[in-house]
Amino acid sequence: MRAAAPQQSPEWRVNPRPERSVRGADLTTLGIGGEIKNLLRPRCEEELVSMLRGLNPGEGPFCVIGGGSNVLMTDDAFDAPLVLTTAMNGVEVERRGSGTVLVRCGAGVRLADLFAMTLEEGWGGLEFASGIPGTVGGAVMGNAGTLHGETGQAVRSVRMIGAGGAVRDFSGGGIEWGYRSCGLADEFYGVVSEVTFSFRELEKEAVLEKARRSADSRRNQPRGRMTAGCVFRNPPGGSAGRLLELAGCKGLSSGGAAVSEVHANFIENPGGATARDFARLALICRDRVLELFGVRLQFEIRTLGISLGD
Repeated sequence: MRAAAPQQSPEWRVNPRPERSVRGADLTTLGIGGEIKNLLRPRCEEELVSMLRGLNPGEGPFCVIGGGSNVLMTDDAFDAPLVLTTAMNGVEVERRGSGTVLVRCGAGVRLADLFAMTLEEGWGGLEFASGIPGTVGGAVMGNAGTLHGETGQAVRSVRMIGAGGAVRDFSGGGIEWGYRSCGLADEFYGVVSEVTFSFRELEKEAVLEKARRSADSRRNQPRGRMTAGCVFRNPPGGSAGRLLELAGCKGLSSGGAAVSEVHANFIENPGGATARDFARLALICRDRVLELFGVRLQFEIRTLGISLGD
């Protein structure tokens, strides 16, 4: 999977030049975000290591973005170094005995593409992933999943690159997987470089049927709209979407942002919404649920350069 690094000058490798004046709105599924002043877009692990080594400590800690599917980015200029992993998209397949298949993916591989590959080949382990956007790196860090399964269940190993280019490998079985969370963020501050998944060779129709059942359970989510996915995590034993709907949040709006009429745990950007609009509306919804049910919903989306309160 690790293709030869693109030919670059030695000077570039020592002092990688970031991209300038990229809009965050162009990198997120919500379509919101101001100017990114220091974007790093590595195409392979070697470039990622070189870029992180070349960062000036005075610029502050770097941030990471993949498919931008659960991200709310500030409307203002974003000054911190931002690593975009989408160009790290190589895939390597290794078949083992007893029907085991190992698939090593660059962090920027789209989860939807990997899901489609497993369906085509009849590999079990990712059937729950129908309709989940983003990249495998983001799916690992957020342990993306549904009621039918989670990413961590299929992870064999994860490689991360930290500040200064430090490299660490983690076994999937040694990672503390939680609900929409992953212990890697607490253990090592860095960028996912590659993920190795372990799948099972099964009858193709059995894999397809399981994937269909998972997809059917998610048909009530808004499609073809600009959103950041679910805004809130489900509380223990409950449904954030159900609480928000009972609190009358469907259809609420603030500025250019509006709560989906299809599913109350999604906030849409019909066009022209700002991060401030989104944040204001999300807090209104959270306060309604707290007042009516005494449940303080926790945010599932990530924020870059903007606060959603405590």
